[in-house]
Amino acid sequence: MALVRKYGTYRRMPWRNGRGFTLEIAREPAREPAREPAKAEDFAWRLSLADIDRNGDFSAYPGYRRALVLVAGERLRLRFRGHGNRTLDPAHRGARFEGDWETHCAIPRGRCTDLSLIVHKGSGIRSGSVVRAPKVMRVSSAGRTVLAAHLQGALFVIAGSVAVSESTRARPHILRARDTLLLSAGRPRTLRFRNLETSSAQLVVLSWRPGRDGRK
Repeated sequence: MALVRKYGTYRRMPWRNGRGFTLEIAREPAREPAREPAKAEDFAWRLSLADIDRNGDFSAYPGYRRALVLVAGERLRLRFRGHGNRTLDPAHRGARFEGDWETHCAIPRGRCTDLSLIVHKGSGIRSGSVVRAPKVMRVSSAGRTVLAAHLQGALFVIAGSVAVSESTRARPHILRARDTLLLSAGRPRTLRFRNLETSSAQLVVLSWRPGRDGRK
């Protein structure tokens, strides 16, 4: 199953550490509007978009794995205490790290926006959690990518507009800048892209599987 989430429908939420706000694209299980805000531990995965306008610390998410993609801005520096550093820029946009790592970010060239995926690791030896490295694509006319079996996926448009379909017979989904296409887990699938503008489109493909809880 595929579901389009439009940029204007994302839900504004405070960061867990209270130092900023994020636009929540989707989570599983879905948040119930009538209920009190869910705790971080209540989701199997969450996809969100956040503006970073100053240096500071990331919220801690023990028991989770993370993938981060720079979608706007020139440079985002991540310092993982005891685990090294990573600099994201338009040529190297993605990073993966553990949710319990003490993470500090710096924006030496001004404001940035990141796409954040947070996935529950599960417990036990065979929890089965997977977070693939973000795949960034530039589409000038047409392109394709394959989503592996039994993984959930998301296609996010950094810039431009594209038509996305799973087959030549299916009606395509139209995605514009900062829209997201969510894909449920199942059989392997090939996504086909067609650029709708004169300039190239930039896309991010994320894929993951939350871990299971168990004693073995």
